[in-house]
Amino acid sequence: MRYPEDRERSAELLRLTLAFMGRQSAALNPTHYALWYEHCAGHNPALSRILEARLADNAPLTDDDVWRLYTEHIATRDLRRYEGVRDELYRILQDTAASTQVADLRTSDFDQALAGHAQHLAAALAPDAMRERVADMLSDTGKMRAVTAELSAKLKASTDEVTLLTQNLERAQTEAQLDPLTGLKNRRGFEQAVSELSLQQGDLAGTVLLMADIDHFKLVNDKHGHLLGDKVLHAVAHVLKSNTKGRDIVARLGGEEFAVLLTETSSDGAMSLAKQMCAIVAHGRITQSAGKGTIGQVTLSIGVAVTGRGEPLENLMERADAALYAAKRNGRNRVELAPESPTES
Repeated sequence: MRYPEDRERSAELLRLTLAFMGRQSAALNPTHYALWYEHCAGHNPALSRILEARLADNAPLTDDDVWRLYTEHIATRDLRRYEGVRDELYRILQDTAASTQVADLRTSDFDQALAGHAQHLAAALAPDAMRERVADMLSDTGKMRAVTAELSAKLKASTDEVTLLTQNLERAQTEAQLDPLTGLKNRRGFEQAVSELSLQQGDLAGTVLLMADIDHFKLVNDKHGHLLGDKVLHAVAHVLKSNTKGRDIVARLGGEEFAVLLTETSSDGAMSLAKQMCAIVAHGRITQSAGKGTIGQVTLSIGVAVTGRGEPLENLMERADAALYAAKRNGRNRVELAPESPTES
């Protein structure tokens, strides 16, 4: 779902949420955060009742508890949202079909009435009978005009409803594929975008994948707190996005790991761009609040892999990831190029 809180309110909820999370046994991951955020923001009364009961019983949540509650009260809610759209579309189609059927029946009656009028007019009629017949024709025509106007109004209303539902569905799909913190695509959005690109081109040949990871990010969070950690993620996301173009695909895969698929860049160009990204991040500084200075240097390690002909995304990501870890082993704040895929040889 799309959360309505602004930055000030969400910062307040962050403090409340982290306090609750710290009292649990479960890992401090985004899924766990979502539970307590929705509770503190008052978005999920059913979930809140369960969490409040656990707090009253002094029963900390385990990892299994977190996943179960998230699935039942957040993921399932979003699924019901899609099902609701489907049901509404079905209702609109049924209503439209029923209105059309009624209009068809009335049109048939009108046709029969016109045929009767024509038959009578074919005979010689006295003036009074002629006037009566014309009056009947005007009455029948007026009724048909009303039927047509009613059907037209219902069809327009149905069109407006379908348009609104489509917009809501598209918005929900977009939100489901975005990382709420950085605004980049999440893993699902990345895989979907790459799949669409592959279908357009036939395969991913000619693209280059960068896998980037913030060095020692856990130390940043531990030393300076999650608010500063979020600022680091925002800054890195901005560097990656602002240094790509066109159909390039940029995503935050989770935690401090990012992916960039370059669609029109050579191997040398990709290496040069990756080194440029590392340099920009290393020269940047994240400031702390209340004049406490900066948090020190933040650096990136990046693995680069050139896509082989017919190579699936999963294999490409594995090779880029291996190059990323080679960059970590070789000192961090550097770029490593993966060996060619066997499909390229």
